[in-house]
Amino acid sequence: MHEYVKNSDTSRDQPTGKAADEAPTMQVRKLDLRAPRHWLLEGLRDIRASGFRSLVYGVFFVLMGLGIERAHVENEAVALGLSAAFLFAGPFLSMGIYELSRQLRAGERADLLLSLFSWCRNPAAVGRFAFYLSAVMVLWLWLSATLLDASSQGFTLLFVLAAVVWALTALSVLMASAVAIPMLLDLPISSAEAVRCSVKCFMSNKAVLSLWFLIIAIAVVFSLSLHYWPLLLLGPWLGHATWHAYQQCLEKV
Repeated sequence: MHEYVKNSDTSRDQPTGKAADEAPTMQVRKLDLRAPRHWLLEGLRDIRASGFRSLVYGVFFVLMGLGIERAHVENEAVALGLSAAFLFAGPFLSMGIYELSRQLRAGERADLLLSLFSWCRNPAAVGRFAFYLSAVMVLWLWLSATLLDASSQGFTLLFVLAAVVWALTALSVLMASAVAIPMLLDLPISSAEAVRCSVKCFMSNKAVLSLWFLIIAIAVVFSLSLHYWPLLLLGPWLGHATWHAYQQCLEKV
């Protein structure tokens, strides 16, 4: 078994000892609006370089979407909340895709089996971040139900408040997760450090990362309109591209 599977320490979120000492200082780069195009091109190259192994994760995305659609076809609030959760949980669900890109960048052979254990590179921190996303997803479900209920009553104060909280929740999650998960897989850092760094990346590159989030949102909405099937390709493609977004947003100093 690979060393990061054998030697993982799940006891704490904050790495200690040698691993902590080796964690590099990261500096945020300024990007231009052409960056997302570069990430998408690199994402396509990674799909080919992986021998199309990452498309297996696309199958997972599609099956998850079809499961949501089938289980909650009569509950609009739950369906809306869980469908929109693709925007939030996407970075976490794409960990294996990030790992395949990491392997390719390191000159290693793309190993699908090892990518399934990518979380073992930094398990405690990834677990804490997963808990954070789960809590936000519960809030998102509640907000979705509130918005649907308020919309049936017209333009009321409740609808405005729910919409504002809904938007702020979306923004906070996108800022916190912009590069956090790829960073957790790549470096021995805590989830709090990864979130802080992700927020710094967004604040330094608001226009570029807002454009990137818009591209992801359009891809998700397009996939929803076609019953999730486009995610077979779009899921892995955006996952690989997000790894390259992380690589370009940050540099070691």
